[in-house]
Amino acid sequence: MSRLFSQVAGPLIFSLILSAILTYVSHSLIQKNRYRLLCGIVVNITILAYFLTLTLLLVSLNQPTLLSGYFVLLVIIAIPIFLLLATSAYLFIFNGLIVWRRESHSLGNVLTLIIGFLLIIVPAGFRLLNSWWPNSKPIAFLQNVSILFVLYLLFWVLTFLTSFFITKVFRPKDDQEYAIVLGSGLIGGTKVSPLLGSRIQAAIDLQKNQFEKTGKMLTIVMSGGQGGDEKLPEGVAMKEYAVEHGVPADKILVDDKSKNTYENMLFSKQLLEAHGFDINKSIFATNDYHVFRAAGYARLVGLNINGIGAKTSSYFLPNALIREYIAILLNHKRFHVVMAALIVVLSALIFI
Repeated sequence: MSRLFSQVAGPLIFSLILSAILTYVSHSLIQKNRYRLLCGIVVNITILAYFLTLTLLLVSLNQPTLLSGYFVLLVIIAIPIFLLLATSAYLFIFNGLIVWRRESHSLGNVLTLIIGFLLIIVPAGFRLLNSWWPNSKPIAFLQNVSILFVLYLLFWVLTFLTSFFITKVFRPKDDQEYAIVLGSGLIGGTKVSPLLGSRIQAAIDLQKNQFEKTGKMLTIVMSGGQGGDEKLPEGVAMKEYAVEHGVPADKILVDDKSKNTYENMLFSKQLLEAHGFDINKSIFATNDYHVFRAAGYARLVGLNINGIGAKTSSYFLPNALIREYIAILLNHKRFHVVMAALIVVLSALIFI
């Protein structure tokens, strides 16, 4: 045992130090700005460091019972992950069909359906091509590139999901001066949708809870302009909805000009500054899947504020997260285009 311990002592100490440093860096990054993909990257690396540390520690102890238990635990964790990966195509298709039945048939609402079919069609296509042209170098090259692209996208998917869960642990302080509610489409051009209603209700609940604890009632900003198919601005409909649900009219401000999330933040900031609010004692409300990206726009216009997310229907959440993930990728399209080009070039060099 002593010989084994001496062999792993160095790597174990290094792993412990690395885990401690990464923990400090993760905490600092999250405290400074939790709405960055960098936080997800560092947290994932920190988790891997802890896994390495635990593995080295158990190996150094050299206790068969502990090692056996650890192995069984890893198998228990690995089995559902393997099953999830093996059935992912069919799960995506199943989810896509549910969304198709319950939601509008827009491109944004069929993403899981498209991904599910691609996960089946692309591997089947390569198998078919390899059977027609065995040992074809161009096909092998394309297959290798596609695998690298999938791994690259998977890395960013895991990063995004970790970043998303980091934002879920946020709890607002009870000293907010206002809450911005981000608009979305109206049903029939006049009626607040259930999705938008959940955002408004999240702000109402925050207002009530803060008033009960501190006696200070925050102001709610309803932010949303009028779309081409809407009969009134979203902000106006949102105010009417909030008043019907017990919010005093004098505790509501309306931005009726914004057309997107960036303008939601920009015009709300201008409105609040005009009314003399402390713009940094605030929060915004949207759906949980949208919080991460919306916070980026808030900081872009100079609002250093956090967000709370209303719960999204479980059947719609995968589709919504994929939409947000794609939108975040497009926000950094130059970087990803360069990385994609590097993947192709490196694959070509290795292949040659």
